[in-house]
Amino acid sequence: MCLFHTLFNRKVGMLSFLILSVFVLFYACTNSEDFANPLDPENLRTAGAPDGLTLYAGDKQVRVTWNDVGQEGIKAYRIYRRSTGGTDAAFELVGSVDAPASEFIDTHNLENDRKGADGRLIAYEYRITYVDVNGIETPDPTNPPPAEEEPLRFWKTAQAIPSVPPPVPIVTLGDPTDLTIKLFWAGYEIPFDFSVFRVYAALDTGSDKPLEFKLIAEPKRDQLYYFDYDFQVDGTRKVYRIAAVDEFGAEAFATINAATPNVPPEPPEDVRVICRWRSLANNKYDAFIFWTPNTEPDLAGYQLYTEDADGNLLPRPAPGKMDRSWTISGEDPILVGQFLEFRPYYITAFDNTPGPDGRRDESARVKARLQ
Repeated sequence: MCLFHTLFNRKVGMLSFLILSVFVLFYACTNSEDFANPLDPENLRTAGAPDGLTLYAGDKQVRVTWNDVGQEGIKAYRIYRRSTGGTDAAFELVGSVDAPASEFIDTHNLENDRKGADGRLIAYEYRITYVDVNGIETPDPTNPPPAEEEPLRFWKTAQAIPSVPPPVPIVTLGDPTDLTIKLFWAGYEIPFDFSVFRVYAALDTGSDKPLEFKLIAEPKRDQLYYFDYDFQVDGTRKVYRIAAVDEFGAEAFATINAATPNVPPEPPEDVRVICRWRSLANNKYDAFIFWTPNTEPDLAGYQLYTEDADGNLLPRPAPGKMDRSWTISGEDPILVGQFLEFRPYYITAFDNTPGPDGRRDESARVKARLQ
């Protein structure tokens, strides 16, 4: 009986575990579906409103941005606004833009630095909808998701306080470096209500689609530069907005276009060669070459070179980008004066983008140290 009781409890426990696992899995799948499509009116996080609502305050204006995901069937976006200073103030339509779009600048009857009777700042609050090709607006502004309805669906809003923005930074580009764009705004005079710098970037694909700017950095007030290393190949083009932001969130930005320069990668380091005679009878040797690799994402491989007796540079094998060593077997020494000596060996690195002349982009040559 005791054995039967133990086996029975184990079976019941295993069955309970399996049932619980299935329940948890079912709940997780259902839960993820509730957040899968941000444009679904039943989405618990957005209530169907376009995602990524972000505001940027300016002088009697607010720039409203959101994520346009390129969804087919969207005809337009509508922008609604209300003041946070009133009691139960209703949202009012302040603008509409045709799709595809991800930005609207509101200049309609906005005031700077508003304060209430108690001295508190009064902001403007925004929310957005989309209109499909059938004219249906989501979320429905005449019938918004009830606050008390379960499960709760959040129609996100954002607030901004218009203000006179700081002076616009004067941005210049730094010296070219491989897979790097250097931005400088040296000499910028920090105003008294300054808060932070913001660096936005958008990939310039050369298409007619609106640029999708993303915030990539917030340098502090004493950092008057930013280096962007987020590149994989030479010639990648980006458009940057460098914004100066005050304590109210108002920003003034400069726009600059830049591309990663078409320059060769850095050469490998700590290049060494060990030469070992095969036999004194035939005067041949093997060269074992080692190096510490560089780490550029666009590295394509390496090129080995040797010199002949007259000092002419001769190309030898081209190791791959994952190689860290290479062996050249059966080498002939060169005659220097009256003595036979090992050849000098060199190595370069090259990337996957041809240079402006169409030839392979190679780094400076590094001579191998004989060991």
